[in-house]
Amino acid sequence: MSDRNRPAARAQTTLAGLAVALVLVTAVTVGGVVAADRALADAAGESLEQHRAERAADALVTESPLVSSDNGTAAEAIDLALANDTNAAELAAAVPSLRGVAFRVRVDDRTIAERGDPSGGHTVSRGALAVSRRSVGGTVDLSEETTTTLDGRTNSVRLDVNPGANTTIRTIRVDDRVVLHRPTGIEGERVVEVSSRSNPVIRVETAESDPSGSVDASATAFDSTVVRIEVTVDA
Repeated sequence: MSDRNRPAARAQTTLAGLAVALVLVTAVTVGGVVAADRALADAAGESLEQHRAERAADALVTESPLVSSDNGTAAEAIDLALANDTNAAELAAAVPSLRGVAFRVRVDDRTIAERGDPSGGHTVSRGALAVSRRSVGGTVDLSEETTTTLDGRTNSVRLDVNPGANTTIRTIRVDDRVVLHRPTGIEGERVVEVSSRSNPVIRVETAESDPSGSVDASATAFDSTVVRIEVTVDA
């Protein structure tokens, strides 16, 4: 072989060796998880399927692709939009107990992910807080009113402030808290953080007694409910 071809040959050999190494590492990792789970299951007097289903169920409701902390609540919760978009490969990659086994994950009797045929496996379930999202909005027409209420709990509100001619909008409150204030006038788009404990009430204060213009408010509202997560694992 010529000297010119030796670097290419060495590169191909290196790539081939790397591919083999990755396969071996993956096999060892999956095998190690199975061995550890089997030992823990034996120590607890559980079947391997039960142990892995229990671990998977705990992970799915605490730290998984189904869970979101940006949900208008004070704690993490199952995001139903994320649950609708997930698949078996994504869940198996995130939850070690679901790797290398047949499994099914259901939310309130609806299958969201399945791999293989887990019909002979063990099933466990967990209750969890879940949230769904929807768009809400309202408008304050300053020629008629000074308040509007958004229909749904949220953690931020987008305000589009459009004062009329000869109108100065000085203060905007959400519930009893001042979120915007400027003595010389507020206008344009703003995003403000709000409490998520109740439906936000937007109040507009102007310098004039006969104002005109409008304030449009929009937000993503979070509706919460309790759901049941069901995990079946056939190892």
